Amino acid sequence: MRTTSRRLVRVGSVLVMALCVLATPADAPAATQDTAEWRGTPEQKLWGLMQVWAEVKYSFAFFSRVPQLDWDAAVQAAIPRVLAAPDLKVYYDALAELVALLNDGHTTVRPPKSLLAGFEQPPIELESMGGKILITRVGDNEEIAACAMRPGLEVTAVDGVPIRRFLADHALRYYRGGTAHWGDAFGLFGLLDGPRGTTVRLAVRDLAGMEREVTLTRSARLSDGTVFVNRIRDFSTLVETRMLDRDIAYVRLVTFEEQKAVDEFAAALERLDLSKLRGLILDVRYNIGGESSVGYGVISHLTDTPLATSRWKTRMLLAADRAWGKPEAWFEGQPGVISPAPGRVYTGPLVVLTWHDTLSSAEDFLVPLDYAHRAVLVGGTTAGSTGQPMVVRLPGGGRLLVCAKHDSYPDGREFVGSGIEPEVKVEPTQADVAAGRDVILEKGLEVIRNWPAYRPVRPAR
Repeated sequence: MRTTSRRLVRVGSVLVMALCVLATPADAPAATQDTAEWRGTPEQKLWGLMQVWAEVKYSFAFFSRVPQLDWDAAVQAAIPRVLAAPDLKVYYDALAELVALLNDGHTTVRPPKSLLAGFEQPPIELESMGGKILITRVGDNEEIAACAMRPGLEVTAVDGVPIRRFLADHALRYYRGGTAHWGDAFGLFGLLDGPRGTTVRLAVRDLAGMEREVTLTRSARLSDGTVFVNRIRDFSTLVETRMLDRDIAYVRLVTFEEQKAVDEFAAALERLDLSKLRGLILDVRYNIGGESSVGYGVISHLTDTPLATSRWKTRMLLAADRAWGKPEAWFEGQPGVISPAPGRVYTGPLVVLTWHDTLSSAEDFLVPLDYAHRAVLVGGTTAGSTGQPMVVRLPGGGRLLVCAKHDSYPDGREFVGSGIEPEVKVEPTQADVAAGRDVILEKGLEVIRNWPAYRPVRPAR
């Protein structure tokens, strides 16, 4: 199984945002090869819409999650808007808004790269917590300091528009993500994007309820000359390791994009004295995926018994059955097996930290650990989106991604469209963020220190 997450783009009526969700594997077959220069003719516009209609109709794996949607009628209704599009941006706006009706995190329209040139945002990171949109990270530059921007401030409006309405109009309208919490997380990632050097006005409120307005420049440049990078896109390291106590190790698995992450994780284990290790905490809170095989490679160093991976299925389109009026069939793929790695493996107390940004193959990584009760999951509900995208090239250089594979737990339990719920749920508050407290990590430490009270019981199989 290959589940990927690299770069998704959302186009809006005001913003063009480079957002990172779904990868296009280098060897993935494209359903069409139409990458012709944009001409904007009615024929070209309709051809792109036809590709969207056909690939979704015959490949999309989750029509069961949108039973109210009449796809044929939705596409027919989009024809006038598509034909009237005056330029490439508006054309892709129309396609993205159409595909957003499917409400799937791995099904989306990616506009041409030409629409992304020169876009940046201020060096701040936004997240939805406790019903509020909070600043959770800021970069260090003169403007940020002068405006007293800091973690824990609530953002209530953008350019004079209430932030929830702004988010709906400029993000969720074009990509809903499949779950409300991932839709928010994804939309907030690029919500402040715009042409480099332009400004954006934010209304912010502190813990005491004091409100003010600040104007920030769309520039990610920091005082030291580096560029501010959102955590879900910061691949400066693949595996980060440190000791929290003398006998509790912390490992952040940044991404599953590169096979090298497995080697780095194995090397990190080799440096630890496992006989003296009280527990291990893995952090995948901002890991938006990559290759499922990378996550499974990490798991192979965490078990001494085989573990089952996800079950999957995909639609079987048999033309004769359709002609005979028979119901559509599905090809059922059986769960795979993760075998223990050769040599030394860690089998002691294990906690995995999760959050709304845990996506795609990072969720595939959790399924074997959760299903086998190998680890205690601590944090927030995961994004609730994985699968294999079918890639279709669209006129003008953009692409359509359509999720063609339906994944579930080995026993058939669903998590796409809902997310994986941690056993120990933790929701940071505005006060926590303002104080710089990582309450999810703190709870993970508590679980390790009180392991007998939390220890999962492995079912007999």
